[in-house]
Amino acid sequence: MGLFRVTTAALVSAFFISIAAAQTTAPMHVVQDWSTHHVVFTGLTPTNVDAAVQIEPRAWQSWLGHGRHRFSTIAPAATRAETREVSVRERRRRRHRKELKVDWQMPIPGIVGPRAFPAKFGFDVNAAPDCVNDFVVFPSIGTAAPGASGAGVIASLVAFNNLYTGPGPSGICPTPTAPAAQPSVLFAYNTTTTTQGMAHLSPVLSLDGKKIAFVESNGFSNTAFHVLTWKAGEGTFASAAAPRDCSAGNSCMTTLVLSNVRSDFNSSPFIDYANDTAYVGTDGALLHKITPVFNGTPAEVIGNGWPVQLPLAQVGSPVFDSVSGRVFVTTNTGSLVVVDAASGATIQTIDLGATFPSDPIVDSTNQTVFVFFANINNLHLTVEQFDTSGTLMRQIDAGALGGDVNVFTGAFDNNYFTDPASGSLYFAGAAGGVASLFSVGFTGKTMNSTFSGPLRLSTSANTSAPQSMTEIFNPNLSNSPDRLFLGIEEDCAAGSPDGCIESFDISHGFPAGILNTRTLATNGAVNSVSGIIIDNVSSVPQASSIYFESFPQPSSSPTSAIKLTQSGLQ
Repeated sequence: MGLFRVTTAALVSAFFISIAAAQTTAPMHVVQDWSTHHVVFTGLTPTNVDAAVQIEPRAWQSWLGHGRHRFSTIAPAATRAETREVSVRERRRRRHRKELKVDWQMPIPGIVGPRAFPAKFGFDVNAAPDCVNDFVVFPSIGTAAPGASGAGVIASLVAFNNLYTGPGPSGICPTPTAPAAQPSVLFAYNTTTTTQGMAHLSPVLSLDGKKIAFVESNGFSNTAFHVLTWKAGEGTFASAAAPRDCSAGNSCMTTLVLSNVRSDFNSSPFIDYANDTAYVGTDGALLHKITPVFNGTPAEVIGNGWPVQLPLAQVGSPVFDSVSGRVFVTTNTGSLVVVDAASGATIQTIDLGATFPSDPIVDSTNQTVFVFFANINNLHLTVEQFDTSGTLMRQIDAGALGGDVNVFTGAFDNNYFTDPASGSLYFAGAAGGVASLFSVGFTGKTMNSTFSGPLRLSTSANTSAPQSMTEIFNPNLSNSPDRLFLGIEEDCAAGSPDGCIESFDISHGFPAGILNTRTLATNGAVNSVSGIIIDNVSSVPQASSIYFESFPQPSSSPTSAIKLTQSGLQ
């Protein structure tokens, strides 16, 4: 997971202390959002991780999730703290084992789509999961009038704490008597500033968790970049609060309407924490740069090459690489564009020959970029690897897609983070119309020309489609510590016509089958799955969780914010 202790860009070097010293300081925050899936570092050690973090705090994601365990001879502080409580909880679990079936599911308004992610804040990576200070925030499409608050006002941004609850006494956090297994609403705001405004994309947290950056798109006419400073206890999802007046101790929301009035259908903001700068795209094929973000009043950079004109299209979520100083962004007309972050100059525009490609993954250590898409000429599932100058290194053609040709970002296994040559990249698509999993290994830092798969994930053709994919390495699961989680839209292998979450054991190479399946039926409606966030490496029930939104197709039932336990998708 990611360890984040910086609160202002100017103090990055002062706040990021050495790994050894970090074990004795308090508290060491954890932040996860959509962007932590898209920047990775390999080969990190106790001697080089600090330098990586100085320029990119997301290096802590790679270190804590995939590096630290290789150098530790004792359990992390979080596990030690949890162990002190295990014996009492174990006695309780023995009395209530039949109740260990599900975590929680909360109805929230609106449909955000499979490219939107929740964002998770963990208060201290070196302590047991925190019932009060850990929280997860979900985007939603509120329908309230600008500035409205109170009963009947639907929230557009909802956060929960008391996350590790129920069912029964097995959770870490207190379980309400009715309804059972329910988290607490930490805050819920109506953030709408214009009629038909939607906050339907991924929010991004500041490194101290106190602020949230997100975009609001108003139909087809404009995009606003917001920064919300939240206050605990304000609003519920059906009785939203409006952000307050920004005076001391109150909640606050700043609003920056981006230039060249356009909507934003697909692009979530990427924050360069070290320079307190945000990058976001709008549907007028523009890439915008905003600074400051969390440490002042946000302002758009106008001039000196900004905003950047891209090939006319809707723009995906940009990814900034701190090593090359470049921004990588895809468009729905099938381009990958490489932009110099300092000057706004376009270094390379690459025609992928694709339907809407995925947002890229950047390996900052090896200076490589990965994009996933359906080839527009033959609708084949395709993965391409580039260097950070935009030169093609390898193309993988995994065969024809059918039915749904949407392709989402893949994920690396744990071995890749030690050395790419020992690891694999996993990706998925509706191969022949059936949701299917694939992987490809590496020679040095370059993808091999051959791949593994397909592993069929459904029994139905032309209706099942894989969506969001996320990996986690949990050394507490000794037999299968490396796991992959994948959302499936419609007709899962379990035999249900509904969508599901599936997990796979990838600890020992390409999996032979599906490890666990959790069907996501809601009142008989077929469900799709948003982006997946995974927290906490732990051995304690309810502590290691996955968070996502499930939304019905068609939209006849409520969207749900869902928490499942990693080990068994409970």
